[in-house]
Amino acid sequence: MIAIVFDKSGTLVDTKRVSKDLEKNEFIYHKSSIELIEDNPNLFLVTIATDPRSTFLQEDPKKTLGLSIKELNIGFEVVFKGINAVIDKEKIIKWSEKILIEEVNETIKKLKEEFDICTLVGCGVVVDSKKEKITHIVASSGKIKDGVFDLFDYLRSEGIEVYLATGDNPCSVYPLAKRLGIQDTFVFPQVDPEGKRKIISNLKKTYEQVIMVGDDINDKGAFEEADLSFLILENEAKRKNELKTIVDYTITEPLEIKNILKRFRI
Repeated sequence: MIAIVFDKSGTLVDTKRVSKDLEKNEFIYHKSSIELIEDNPNLFLVTIATDPRSTFLQEDPKKTLGLSIKELNIGFEVVFKGINAVIDKEKIIKWSEKILIEEVNETIKKLKEEFDICTLVGCGVVVDSKKEKITHIVASSGKIKDGVFDLFDYLRSEGIEVYLATGDNPCSVYPLAKRLGIQDTFVFPQVDPEGKRKIISNLKKTYEQVIMVGDDINDKGAFEEADLSFLILENEAKRKNELKTIVDYTITEPLEIKNILKRFRI
């Protein structure tokens, strides 16, 4: 049997992003969280396990993010980090006490204003462990890419089992999985790069071949571990050019996978 593992944002979902730079008090558009932290080894990305429309947007805007997370018992995970970043979950909560819910909500609302997309919504923060503070609030939303349903119909017809492994929060990941017909036990949200690599490694113990499909440097370990790999390249970047030498195929849209896999099927 064959298994195929997909990343989410930028891979299956056309993702729109807004970040608030808290130090400069300005908004940044179209820039991924990885891009925000790639040049600073002290930064790390935290995804918050909630749909902010049903939690933070309903909260007192003057409440702190940290208090809201504690009172609503919301989980969070570090999903990407610089090489010098020091992770301490208790300190993350402490530093989030300095962020007001209204700042989070302001960022979320910018998604609607700028892109008019309010599906698969997620949020998080970028933290500087050296400065000991949160530097950015990040928010994203998106829609399923063209050709994904056609691709998944083909994968099912060929008996290829589909998995989803992503750093995104479960409140956006599981609704996507449901729409695509991926069973919950095959879904791994809030996974860091090493976690993705381990998922591929573990699946190789069960399947004859394991395929990885991703779009950015956080998929590097999974690409290297997989038997076959696809990089979906929407835009050029130094870190993504590095991946071209690692993967088997560089493509621009998910449906290309169908045509490539057909070459291998008898």
